[in-house]
Amino acid sequence: MTASASGRAPGRAATASTLLAALAGVVDLWAVTSLGGPFAGVVTGNLVTLGAALGRGGGTVLWPPLVAVAGFAAGVGVWSLLWRRRPSAIARPLLVELAVLVVLAAAWLVPSVPTTVLLAGAALAMGGQSSTALRLGESTTYLTGTLTGGIAAAVTGGPPGRVAALRQLVALVAGAVVAVLLLGPARWSVPVLAVALLVTAVVVLGRPGGADRSPR
Repeated sequence: MTASASGRAPGRAATASTLLAALAGVVDLWAVTSLGGPFAGVVTGNLVTLGAALGRGGGTVLWPPLVAVAGFAAGVGVWSLLWRRRPSAIARPLLVELAVLVVLAAAWLVPSVPTTVLLAGAALAMGGQSSTALRLGESTTYLTGTLTGGIAAAVTGGPPGRVAALRQLVALVAGAVVAVLLLGPARWSVPVLAVALLVTAVVVLGRPGGADRSPR
């Protein structure tokens, strides 16, 4: 991705993508510890868990991973539809994700809201973010490929950009660390942290030439 292709400086897109990876670390930590156990954005692990639940005869353990996978898939589908209707937009899909996260942060304060509903919303947001990240040229939720490509590039002398992409992994871990530290003394603040990271990413990303444009 180049500045001329994206309408944004590569450094800004990289910084925004790193903030989004930290956001994913926060949301996944929140989901695993407080929303029933599945990841919000790591579908591979959820599919394995889903397979295990099916192999054991289903039951109540089947629903959390199923909800997470379905929510993520729905997020990818809905946000991809937004791309289809507004192919030049980058910030706007992130603002839709922001709206979802704000609703989740408010719902988290209401004890009567089922954790399954919160999990579905978190997975929806991560699916949408994954779709948007494709336009930024960086992965921000599923990072196995980032680790593989970065290590391979470092060992074989591949593109330096692949090595630099390892910052996504650092950001993901950092987001999870901060979230778990907040979960005990300030439980309410975990989804708020996700909101703050997304707001910062949108501000950093900005709007080229006063209008959203696609990097592709």
